[in-house]
Amino acid sequence: MLRREKRNSIVVDSPSHKLVAKNQEVDGPGARKYGLFYYLKRMLGRARASIAEHNFFGLRWIIEKFNDMDVERIRDIGADRACAEWILRCGGTVKFDDGKPEIADYNTLVQQTAQRSGTFNEKKIFLNEVHAVKACVTARGCRHFEGVTRLHDVVFAGCKNLEDDGINVLVQNVGSTLRTVELADCRYLTNEGLRLLGNCTSLSSVILTDLPRVKDWEKLIDELKSNLPKDCQVVGYPKKK
Repeated sequence: MLRREKRNSIVVDSPSHKLVAKNQEVDGPGARKYGLFYYLKRMLGRARASIAEHNFFGLRWIIEKFNDMDVERIRDIGADRACAEWILRCGGTVKFDDGKPEIADYNTLVQQTAQRSGTFNEKKIFLNEVHAVKACVTARGCRHFEGVTRLHDVVFAGCKNLEDDGINVLVQNVGSTLRTVELADCRYLTNEGLRLLGNCTSLSSVILTDLPRVKDWEKLIDELKSNLPKDCQVVGYPKKK
């Protein structure tokens, strides 16, 4: 007579079927279903990780579309508003020079800027802060900084697609107005790109954290300190192991 056993929430017949330790293969008719469940679970986990890392098939094309620069749009609404739209499109937040809280969604951006600028050309609005945290910004998208004249604070954290060329474009366009720069967990940034921050003339704070491709942190920090204003604070924290 067969004896039924329940182990790990799975009922099997014994001895004709055998259940081994959890997460291991099961013999018998239920084995295929049991194995398929854990296979799908693993694949789902990998897919989620790929999306989080912006490393998913076809996703790169979508990301680049988010970073496209529309020249006509910039002409209609101005560089500051267009740059803000780009950051929001990529998942970041922005703040203007009106003292109001940062903007995280497009509808709020439209309402706030429309109230201040009317047709967008009657009164000038200025972008002061850009916080791109886990945003899909790329070097291509950084061209939106062209024409922005009063940007003071920039944060790029967890931007998996940001490369050294993006830092170059940032410095070339707003390097004279930036006061604080924070770069964290951007896997493609290297010493070559970070050295370009030394060309910024108004920086008072530079924070570099968790950048896996940066080598010789002490040398990099020393180079930045020697090139930046004397009162600029430069700190760096290597990639955590």
